[in-house]
Amino acid sequence: MIAMSDKQDDLMAKVAYLYYMKDQTQAQIARAINVDRSTVSRLLKKARRSGVVTIQINHSSTGLFEIEEQLKNGFDLEQVVVIPSTEGDSVDERNQRLAAAAARYLKRVIKPHAKVGFAWGTTLAGMIGQLDHPVHTNALFVPLVGGPSPENAKYHVNGIVYDAARQFGGESLFVDAAAVQESKLLRDGIMASQYFQRVRRAWEHLDLAFVGIGGALKKGTSRWRDLLTAEDIDSLSDREVIGDCCCTFFDRNGKILRGELLSRTIAISPEQLRVTPNTVAVARGLSKAPAIKACLQMDLINTLITDQQTAERICELAHL
Repeated sequence: MIAMSDKQDDLMAKVAYLYYMKDQTQAQIARAINVDRSTVSRLLKKARRSGVVTIQINHSSTGLFEIEEQLKNGFDLEQVVVIPSTEGDSVDERNQRLAAAAARYLKRVIKPHAKVGFAWGTTLAGMIGQLDHPVHTNALFVPLVGGPSPENAKYHVNGIVYDAARQFGGESLFVDAAAVQESKLLRDGIMASQYFQRVRRAWEHLDLAFVGIGGALKKGTSRWRDLLTAEDIDSLSDREVIGDCCCTFFDRNGKILRGELLSRTIAISPEQLRVTPNTVAVARGLSKAPAIKACLQMDLINTLITDQQTAERICELAHL
């Protein structure tokens, strides 16, 4: 216990008692002890600094809040949401919990008549099915990338935006082309076509974008990378690719790997993501942590939604 050595300490303790134990306002305390309200505020701050008052939050999420603050400050993010990692859960269960957290976030931040973009992936697709009583927004939902190969058509981003529009009572646009085309000429022709212009205009005026982050090139880890040729993979590997966001690949330093592949890719540009008011990355997994860290360094993301295990690994890699 801290000893009270003089009348100032006694007054500080009394102010703290009235404020924290008796739930009196600072104005009430100021009147009761005949001092200015600014004096009460100063004494409360001094009580916390000196240890006369200690504040403890008895909740299991406190540790998660600390990790969120580390990531938020370390990468200059607007918001970070970290969900608990539970031992023994399967990959599907962990992805499902992450999708549920992203769905709750979307419901909380979406505004009427917003323009909302989605990239695609298993977790992003799982978001929409976990919305609990979504509000009616009349929002516009738009794909941020082209689709997968015909073999993976059930994972198409068009399905995500259609479901989102149905849930929120809005409208959806579609991209009827694969994310990676055979040539730059084909890609440019599609993106210059009349039907695509509304998609491009929506990209320029997005309010909110949800993206995934892909990890290193590994067989079977993505539903769209089967569109890459052997030459594409060799070129990316030679340049030490670490991951991708919206079908745009980058290395561990956050450098975008521009070139022939990117010129054939149908996707929103990194420059457009940077000017979107809120770009939300939804991603988890220890193998993806280096890619998530690199993506955060690129200033593409405002908000990160991940799990505790991944968040702790990112903090380690970034020395936070």
